[in-house]
Amino acid sequence: MESALFEIDLLTGHEPGNPGGETPPSTAGETPAATHDRFMGSSWWQKLVQGTAFAAVLALASGCGKEAAGPPEPVVDVATAHPERTVVEVTVPAVGTIEADERVVLQPEVAGLIQSLHFVEGQRVKKGDVLFRMRSQKEEAQVAQARADRDLARSNLERARTLAGTKAISQQELDLMESTLAARAATYELENRRLEERMIVAPFDGVVGPREVSVGQYVNAGVPLVTLVEDARVKVRFRLPERQLSVVRVGQTARVQVNAYRDRRFEGKVELVNPEVDVSTRTVEVRLIVANEEGLLRPGMFGRVELVLGTKPDALVVPESALIPALDDFGVYLVVEDRAKLVPVKIGVRLPGKVELESGVKAEDLVIVAGTQKVGDGTRVKAGPDAADAASAPVSAGTSMR
Repeated sequence: MESALFEIDLLTGHEPGNPGGETPPSTAGETPAATHDRFMGSSWWQKLVQGTAFAAVLALASGCGKEAAGPPEPVVDVATAHPERTVVEVTVPAVGTIEADERVVLQPEVAGLIQSLHFVEGQRVKKGDVLFRMRSQKEEAQVAQARADRDLARSNLERARTLAGTKAISQQELDLMESTLAARAATYELENRRLEERMIVAPFDGVVGPREVSVGQYVNAGVPLVTLVEDARVKVRFRLPERQLSVVRVGQTARVQVNAYRDRRFEGKVELVNPEVDVSTRTVEVRLIVANEEGLLRPGMFGRVELVLGTKPDALVVPESALIPALDDFGVYLVVEDRAKLVPVKIGVRLPGKVELESGVKAEDLVIVAGTQKVGDGTRVKAGPDAADAASAPVSAGTSMR
């Protein structure tokens, strides 16, 4: 075919069968314009142009044919796993502050001189223990006098009652003596209370803090002396958005974690849900009571709270690496007929390294859990040899995303 189409040799310009070829006419004695016209109109030039153009078209056609074939479609290696069925807890996270269940700043009711201390700072004391004694000699003397007056009035009344049977004393005198005894007894009780005011006692069991006064110091009524804190249990105050009022109630279980003991979780119960919502923040205050027999939790600590709302006995969870974030939702890649298929999912509870999928997948689906950054919707994929173990880690409590 090639010899039939080409009428000249492209390298020599000779016609086939005519090795010498046709020699262009002599240009002697001609002007340049005449020579150009003669060559452009000659059969030798026309055949050269035609042959060159045909060769170019043939080369282009050959190149297009190779490009249309293209390379084979690549296959991406990925790790896959089936969603795991397990029991998860639905929790609400919050941050709160630990407070003492009972805390009081002890203050004297009357002015006076601090005579003695009966505790060591940081000491645990019992209810009723005397902590401070103020100078009270005058009050003690008044108590002794009131006691003597009361005892004398009682003796007089007893003698009068003996004489009343013999008509030696009138009923009016007897009534007067009874009234005198009652007055003397009341005076004695009053002086006793004044004496007790000179002693500062612990109103409940707890730990005393640093004292604010020293022995020999004169203090006025109402001056802070020392702080007493009950540490057998503590309160944890935190706030929740008003939208979660429908799921929080008194008696619910909660766990508290503090920075000082990261490996410990302290369990407590909801004691109070404030009946009012804060109009400025649209949040409601919740209060926990947490047992603190070891005294590890201190008032003022920062605490991370997990409020347990319930459990899901048959939840589907996958490794968190399987999630594909979108603008306002998430998706995962499933393997369908050796190709990656992106499906939208609804997120439920987040677990350490895992996440619950409430909708979008079934237990028998094969989810891509590693290599998602290398695939797209419709990419040919091949599961790795260790894919079946990708979701075998244990599951613990999680946090609801709703």
